[in-house]
Amino acid sequence: MTLEELRKKQKELSFLIYENFDRRNLPIFIFFSYLGARICYAESHPLSLFEEEKFKDFVRFKSFLLHLKRAGHFSIFAHTPLFVDTSKISLEEKFLLASNFFKVFWDEEEKKALFNLRHLAETLEDQVFLPLINEEPKLEEIEIIFARDFKILYQGGLLELDKDLLEEREGLFAEKEVIILKSKKKTPFNWIGVIAHNFSRIFSHQFVRHTWLNFNQRSHRYTRIDKFVIPKAFSESHIKLYEEAIKKGMAIYEELGKNIKRESARFVVPQGVGTTVLATGPELVWRDFVSKRAIPQAQEEIRDLAIFLKETLGF
Repeated sequence: MTLEELRKKQKELSFLIYENFDRRNLPIFIFFSYLGARICYAESHPLSLFEEEKFKDFVRFKSFLLHLKRAGHFSIFAHTPLFVDTSKISLEEKFLLASNFFKVFWDEEEKKALFNLRHLAETLEDQVFLPLINEEPKLEEIEIIFARDFKILYQGGLLELDKDLLEEREGLFAEKEVIILKSKKKTPFNWIGVIAHNFSRIFSHQFVRHTWLNFNQRSHRYTRIDKFVIPKAFSESHIKLYEEAIKKGMAIYEELGKNIKRESARFVVPQGVGTTVLATGPELVWRDFVSKRAIPQAQEEIRDLAIFLKETLGF
């Protein structure tokens, strides 16, 4: 089957998703798609993205998401789950859906399937898709756990988060933050978003291997390089050598940047550069991530994240 044939088949089947998913949950989770899109290009704290005018102004919010759809940036819509009632879908139709759409999860006991908004963004015409994003995001329905250096500083409603917590210390070296976002009310499959902020590129190369999750990451093609991560194993003398290497690498980076694009100049940047990654997925996938990474053999940063999620979410 060619890609064109697959897209045609998906379009034919998309009405089964469209007619059977629970629209009440879209306003709760649609913010994840905005967050995924903006995290790539933002130099500010990831939670400050909710203060942007194009998020707060609903007309601009809808226009932004529709622009992304038209531009073919479908991956960001995978962050928004669709809970499909399968009780009226035949066994043959289930087989066709499972055969033609990726990252679909099934719960036959509860007669539910987990799709995501990408499945419709890729297949529906604009005039059919637009009504799906025609309700303002309900951030009041979101619970957050906010931790810095793996110590929880706040747990509660997202809208009640003290904005002072988003202020980051000055300097070359980053403080890691883990931000967990999920619905206050119970939903099928328990969709969870995790922002790993100020983790290294060494970490992110491993994190994105967990392909059942959906990812978006800060791009250093478009944002400045400003923070670096220190491994626990480094002594004071190691840190001094590391800082010297960073400053030398960054001096070359700045010099190269005068004549070539950042995407090429960044080849000289140390791998310890800090980045931000948004990952979303159902609880069962996060449990799989924890089982594979909360082990002694895992690299330090990804192991620390997995252990934190295991303890915090009770896996």
